Amino acid sequence: MHYAEDTKELEETPLDISHRYDVVGTAPAPAFDEIVRLATAICDAPIAAINFVNDDHRCIQAVTGLPDGDGADPAGICALVSPADTIMVIPDLIADERFRDYLRAHPENSVRFYAATSLVAPDGGHVGTLCVLDWRPRDLTKRQRSLLKVLASRVITELELRRSLAAQRLARRDAEQLLAEKDRLLEQNHMLMQEVDHRVKNSLQMVSSMLRLQAHQLSSIEGTRALEQAQRRIASVAAAHEQLYRASGSDMVDMSVFLDGICKALAAHRPSNIDGIEVQAEPIVLGSKRAMKTGMLVAELVMNGLKHAYPAGRHGSIRVELRSAGPIARLSVSDDGVGLPSDFLVEGGKGLGMRLIRSIVEQFEGKITVEPGPSARFVVDIPKGGASTE
Repeated sequence: MHYAEDTKELEETPLDISHRYDVVGTAPAPAFDEIVRLATAICDAPIAAINFVNDDHRCIQAVTGLPDGDGADPAGICALVSPADTIMVIPDLIADERFRDYLRAHPENSVRFYAATSLVAPDGGHVGTLCVLDWRPRDLTKRQRSLLKVLASRVITELELRRSLAAQRLARRDAEQLLAEKDRLLEQNHMLMQEVDHRVKNSLQMVSSMLRLQAHQLSSIEGTRALEQAQRRIASVAAAHEQLYRASGSDMVDMSVFLDGICKALAAHRPSNIDGIEVQAEPIVLGSKRAMKTGMLVAELVMNGLKHAYPAGRHGSIRVELRSAGPIARLSVSDDGVGLPSDFLVEGGKGLGMRLIRSIVEQFEGKITVEPGPSARFVVDIPKGGASTE
């Protein structure tokens, strides 16, 4: 540790002032008062002060040992600062020409001894001094000098704590503003989604109505059936859209609710010889994109059953089941109708419905099989997640 006691050295050494803290705006604190009291006790000095400086101002932050109205001027004395990592000790101010004017102004009530250690910020810049004063000439012991440096470090620790708390308050305020903005944007997004949902539903209903009216005007049975099938597809898309909208608060969809809603929409447009569409689905959760594709797959398989399972006035129902099988969601769509042709192959189906079914299954890397029996039963294994989550 270097003790700076040479007057010329102190006068000629420029100080690097730290701008890390707003020292002029620093409010008084009990911690600073405690430090100056400790300084007087350690150094056996009647007066101690913490002096902050910046480019334009100097201020006494805390002082002890001077009653109100005392004629001494510690601020003027404490303006004398030392370079970083030094302790300035002036055993007798009367012997130092820098203080002769001060002593002449206060001949009967003036301090004679001054010692100060620099307050150095982590950036290496000067913050001020921690000083002790006495009414008589004297010196500090080596231990007192060392402990004075410790107290100076305590001042910097307090300033760093205040700086950290101020940064936390600023960060908390910014976070609160961001959260408020997020809530505003979410509400705006919700309103936009409602508007889009309303427009999409109206558009789908308009298309469905137009197809239904056109089907009633056609004299061709094949044309009527084609339009009715297209109308059912539109209904399935509308149902899937509505179910996804209801689940818009999350990217994950409960398939039991989702499939129930789709099948209810399809059942509303079923032929009169179809008794109903039964749904038994476990509450398996899938991502929204995969759920949408699964819904379209169910719609195509159900429409396939509505079209082919019960011809010539036969009655029956369509069953949709979804069960969990480890990493697989196993979907089955079945009926008690006339069954599939003996030469039927999933891979060979050329109709639009079967082409859509194969395309959807390939997209989520699933597997489709047809189980043997007097009726039709399609089984699709759908991966719940993995490499392909679309």
